[in-house]
Amino acid sequence: MKKVSKKLLSVLLGVMFLASTLVGCGGKTQDDAKPAETETTTKTAEAAKDEPSGSPKKVAFICKSYTDTFCVWVKDEIEKKAVDYKDQFTVDCLDSKNTSSTQIEQIENCVASGYDAIIFQQVDAEAPVEAVKAAVNKGIKVIVTTGSINDGGASTYIDADPVQQGSLLAEYAVSKFPENAKVAILQGPAGNFHANGREEGFKKVLGATKGVEIVAEEIGEWQKDKAMTIVQNWLVAYPDLGVIMAHNDDMALGAIEAIKMAGKEGKIQVYGIDATAAGCQAIQAGTLGASVFQNAVDYADLALEYASAHFKGEEKESTRIDSELVTPENVADYIEIHKQLGNIK
Repeated sequence: MKKVSKKLLSVLLGVMFLASTLVGCGGKTQDDAKPAETETTTKTAEAAKDEPSGSPKKVAFICKSYTDTFCVWVKDEIEKKAVDYKDQFTVDCLDSKNTSSTQIEQIENCVASGYDAIIFQQVDAEAPVEAVKAAVNKGIKVIVTTGSINDGGASTYIDADPVQQGSLLAEYAVSKFPENAKVAILQGPAGNFHANGREEGFKKVLGATKGVEIVAEEIGEWQKDKAMTIVQNWLVAYPDLGVIMAHNDDMALGAIEAIKMAGKEGKIQVYGIDATAAGCQAIQAGTLGASVFQNAVDYADLALEYASAHFKGEEKESTRIDSELVTPENVADYIEIHKQLGNIK
């Protein structure tokens, strides 16, 4: 396994050269679980020189959920970047709707439909293992992005370290906590690789910090609306709640909405992970204490690069992508990234 270190400047330079034309992944739903074969991407002439002749290969990108802001950001970047590979392969997109059974069915359908590679964001680390192994045994390249599964190395993964993300955020947060802080945690789905890792990172730091008490934990399924409802209940049950730590920005933003509705703005600290466009804007506005940036552009670049290399007879190693702490002191840099990417107008 190798580690990829991405500097802020390289991100900014890279996004300045993105093509504005988006072609490729269609907005398929669970009712269309079998990928279409007609949605294509385009490719640069320079990259085409190295490609074999013949019909393009077929690649499926299975998004964990079209309601998850970060997952959709990765999908959007796949759409943008896939334009560079038209002559080598086409890309079709599917929505797993954050459901393991749906995702397994989609993987199996991709195999039956003759896809040459599958890139997917895992819903669960265990559930798709047999489907993935079956795909690999048929010669299909499987790349897991924004996660990994327990398949003994059958697939290749591209991911950040969620334990490191949780620890990085918590180490900063505890330096801002009120004395004898009462903390609640909004969690991702049970069994999810990122949720488990971020939770471990949180608790490693919180457990070692004197005076901190975790008073509540509840699964918000990565969803803003569900998190908002959870926090509304917490504000009644724990009137002295001082801090909310969320496994992602969407849930953190839901917490912020609940706090605002209760008239408790400025009285409860909130922290998240992903540094989405909305998350960064909330940090800039002073309602989100901090977040952790993982770069969707890197995920998209590497996933397509790995598929391309495979079709050329080259195999890439599984990769860890660096995560970066985003605070009020440096959030302007990340706001600029989102502007360059078109996520903030």
